[in-house]
Amino acid sequence: MDFSINKPAHIFALLGLIIALIVTTIIPILSFFGVFYSLQTVPSEAIPQEMHFLFEIIALIVQIFLLVILIFIGVPWVWYTLVNKLSSKQILERIKLKFDNINEAILWAIIIVIVGFGIFFVAGILLTAFGVDATEASNIPDIEMIFSLPSILVLLIIQPIGEEIFFRGFLLDKINSLAGKDTAILTTGLLFGIAHLSYAKIYPAIMTFVLGVVFGYAVIKTKNLNTSIIAHILFNLTSITFYFIGQFMDIEALIL
Repeated sequence: MDFSINKPAHIFALLGLIIALIVTTIIPILSFFGVFYSLQTVPSEAIPQEMHFLFEIIALIVQIFLLVILIFIGVPWVWYTLVNKLSSKQILERIKLKFDNINEAILWAIIIVIVGFGIFFVAGILLTAFGVDATEASNIPDIEMIFSLPSILVLLIIQPIGEEIFFRGFLLDKINSLAGKDTAILTTGLLFGIAHLSYAKIYPAIMTFVLGVVFGYAVIKTKNLNTSIIAHILFNLTSITFYFIGQFMDIEALIL
């Protein structure tokens, strides 16, 4: 193992990883139990109408620069650079972010999206059969309270890239090297699901866990992180399309 507790640079990388795990696990769990307000759980009535635009801009900056760039991309990059002593090219190879066999990645992504919506459809039927409010299976209304459609579309494209680099690139690589691919797929799927507890709803988190496992398996199978990145973006864009169509047809959707 490359990590050494005696090296200050390694301690710095470890602190970054701890912060990232707090942001993606502890804070969402606290948000779910109402102990902590995340961006997704801020009550809409708590934001004055005249301040909503400013709040949206600040929230967008937080999501993109603090969460995506510093946490999801920055933390893995710092770890690989300081601890593993990898070059930028080696980092891309390590997390399987490559652009050969892109057609295979796209094909797998399409299959994953179809499977994902099949799972979501079956889960919706089961939830309805058990008397669960279908709106609890969607997190898009929570996102709409903060972001306008242009901001949502920006997030739908940019945030999946960061999330996939962190979960299916960095964490999958590290856990796979320590405990094997099956443990890595399940663990990263679980952490991915927990990260979505920030909406204070259990059903999006469960669905995200299931899809996270599917994403992880696809990355291991294709050895290409672009598979999960493309699938993630396609799933989100299709979900938001279904959601707005569903305003007239009573359909719920999920954004990862």
